[in-house]
Amino acid sequence: MNEIPLKEKKSWRNAPVLGRLFSFLLRRKNGLIALVLIIANVFAWFSVASRVELVEAAPILHPEIAEIRAHWQARDAVGETFSVVVTDQMAMETMAWFIEPRTNLPFSHPQIEIHPDGVTGGGLVYFAGMRTPVYGRASIYLENGKPQAIIEEVGVAGTKAPGFVLAAIKQGQAVYDQMSLPIEVTNLELREGEVLVEGVYR
Repeated sequence: MNEIPLKEKKSWRNAPVLGRLFSFLLRRKNGLIALVLIIANVFAWFSVASRVELVEAAPILHPEIAEIRAHWQARDAVGETFSVVVTDQMAMETMAWFIEPRTNLPFSHPQIEIHPDGVTGGGLVYFAGMRTPVYGRASIYLENGKPQAIIEEVGVAGTKAPGFVLAAIKQGQAVYDQMSLPIEVTNLELREGEVLVEGVYR
């Protein structure tokens, strides 16, 4: 009669990183206290972060941007040029309008400030039923007629952003990268509180 091998009992000690960390802490004299303090700190951080209230921009597609969108959808202005000035408020409301129907984006309450040397912004990232405020700073540039961003700083409540926040930002960037814009942006001029966008319909 063949013996049925016993299944190995699963334990957090078998986890490659967390298991070794917990095992190390528990072997030390004050390890248990340190572990409790770490866990308490994480819960306190999420508790404070979840209470942060950000201004919620209305999801609005402004007439100037709606006109550009209407032309690219109708394909009735191919080869013609366009120009629009987008303010901080317009950018936040347009971002909110873009996000609203896209439930796969774990992000809301966009906050945007335009400066001559780049853009600062933030919002709320949703993860495992929790909401976490994030902020960031990016420089903006054009690549093949499409605005792109280099993320220079990302943080949460004054600290470096954890991995899941960076993953959510990458997910949002991936959605944008896959979008094919029927316009070519030829000039992007950042000013204090606004940006001039010039381009041509494809």
